[in-house]
Amino acid sequence: MLFLSTNDCKEYRLEGRLLGHKNAINCLAVTRNGNMLASGGSDGMRIWDLKRRVQLPTPRQTPAIQNPADPVTCACWITRQEATHETLCYGTGLGFIAIWQQQGEGLEDFNAKVSRRIGTGKEIMCLTYDHTGDDTRIATGTRDRRVQVWAFDFKGPLIPIFSVELSTMIPRTVNFNRTPGRNLLVFGMYDGEIHTLRGSDGTVIATNKAGPMIGHAAVDAPQTLFLIDNVMNGFSLHQLEDGACLRTYNTNPVKTFPKQVVFGEQATLVVGGSDTGAIHIFDKNEGRVKQVLQHADRGQVQTVTTYDSTHHSLIFGATSTNDSEPTISIWCRKRTISPSDRPLGTAIKNFVRGIVQLAIAMAIMAYVIGQTPGITLLGNAWREYSKPRAQTDELMNADIRSLVEQYIEAQRGEELERA
Repeated sequence: MLFLSTNDCKEYRLEGRLLGHKNAINCLAVTRNGNMLASGGSDGMRIWDLKRRVQLPTPRQTPAIQNPADPVTCACWITRQEATHETLCYGTGLGFIAIWQQQGEGLEDFNAKVSRRIGTGKEIMCLTYDHTGDDTRIATGTRDRRVQVWAFDFKGPLIPIFSVELSTMIPRTVNFNRTPGRNLLVFGMYDGEIHTLRGSDGTVIATNKAGPMIGHAAVDAPQTLFLIDNVMNGFSLHQLEDGACLRTYNTNPVKTFPKQVVFGEQATLVVGGSDTGAIHIFDKNEGRVKQVLQHADRGQVQTVTTYDSTHHSLIFGATSTNDSEPTISIWCRKRTISPSDRPLGTAIKNFVRGIVQLAIAMAIMAYVIGQTPGITLLGNAWREYSKPRAQTDELMNADIRSLVEQYIEAQRGEELERA
């Protein structure tokens, strides 16, 4: 992973840049463990090892997907808790969907499991996934107002569940609702509406409105709030239940165009792009600007994503135009872990270490005043628990009490002998 040298940092700092794309970058996606980044654009899909900051080999693609006029438009990593191999899914401007799976001894290679054109071949505007139990579903929204959902078993082809054409809405973002019915939320680009589609057949069962337009949308983990790029003055926060606007984050755009906006740091921050080369960070609850990251001197930064771990948070931004060198900037804020957040095992180890140090001090004192029998027990205890392979984790209170009792008994015996 990427870390700063400082112990704690209140602000994000530039950690590095990834170079390799030749054209505009449209999408970014980070794996659940933060080890890999997928980036897609006009020159195809790339995968980066974030530990070494190098590009990994990618599968050979069909001539159709390699078409320079067929940019990668959206991507997501399909996460399964029990899986040791990562799976990447992405869509393109000519309606191709591809799924790559990690393979090989070093897990540095990817194998193309799926590569096919869907629907009428229109641009895939958005995609997402849901993994519940042993069942994985993938949903896509295309420019011809069509929403499709498939089942995927990580072995064979995509199995259709439903395909519906919406009356007026062009899907901009799709998100599975974590309910038993696995309903699908669809955010419309030009009408600002949010449809809830029934998970079994795609029937529209609810509709709310968030604004005149939606350039991009992101739903928080508890699925109670969502963010949108309102394509007017910046970003806005809404209730998922009814679409009501709770707060607006003004970025004073020079030009209005769609740009991505996401939650950061366990949904306490709002992070979004701009048309001035900057990445804006807002406090979600207060609405104030916390920091502005300068990705570039100018140009559009439509593509952003975030990643959170226990020790640090990352923000990624990407160049979205062809008038400057495309780069991916990586920004990091490292956090100090409070004592209450540390594992219990660490506390036990520290306690045992303190007991051992106390035993050493007592042994030295006993040696100085000539109490040889007493030091024997403590010396044996020290040799036992100071070995490199000593299992100090298993030294419990009962063990410590036993050592102390043995030491006291030895002291008493020595006093009786002297008497």
